[in-house]
Amino acid sequence: MMLMLVMAATVMTAKDIRTLVVTTTPQMHCKNCENRVKNNLKPVKGIKSVETSVADQTVTIQYDAKKTSEEALMAAFDTFGYKVRKLAEGEKIVKEAHECKEKEGMGDCKE
Repeated sequence: MMLMLVMAATVMTAKDIRTLVVTTTPQMHCKNCENRVKNNLKPVKGIKSVETSVADQTVTIQYDAKKTSEEALMAAFDTFGYKVRKLAEGEKIVKEAHECKEKEGMGDCKE
């Protein structure tokens, strides 16, 4: 009986970790862009990790689906000036040419 109670409690508290991969508009062009995305997503409830890639133009978010949703995560980008689109598996994004306009010392654009 006790074993069944422990098993039931484990199932009820299990996390539903999922992954969302998006691309941003405007595109990320430097470390400052990546940090802006990461820092603004930190306070969003349910996020377990955020990985960004300027080269691939992706933001990969691992999240607990019991605490947030894809829609809520995507809407969070609006609050700091980005629009996002969910990527299909294997979809590649071409990085646009860019002349960095970041303040000196704030970003590391080499373009």
